[in-house]
Amino acid sequence: MQKLILIIGLLVATNILFAQGKREQMREKVEVKIEEYKDRLDLSDDQVADLKAMRESMKPELEAIRKDESMKRSEKMRAHVDIIEKQEEEMAKILNDDQLTELEIIKKEVRENVKKRKDRRRDRRGDGR
Repeated sequence: MQKLILIIGLLVATNILFAQGKREQMREKVEVKIEEYKDRLDLSDDQVADLKAMRESMKPELEAIRKDESMKRSEKMRAHVDIIEKQEEEMAKILNDDQLTELEIIKKEVRENVKKRKDRRRDRRGDGR
């Protein structure tokens, strides 16, 4: 019995550490992307600060949606889209026209890359979905 409890405890600890590692990886990726976009969009330090503050202010809303077990998946997706739309409105107040144009180009590239990754996964599976 004690061995079983020990094994379960180790599994739980391993899962927690793995999840924390994943979160840290995501934070690092976000920071790298912010730096990449800062250069590509030629953002000022004030714009970067404003964008980071905006992102931080929306985290609680996103977290609440993620944790809300009463919401259906489609409702969560819609709420997430609403937050993204609100974020884009705020970004339009922070960025100038040239930066917004470049941001649209970046978004298009991201969508194309996501599609390519999905296509490659589908091709590896060979199921044609």
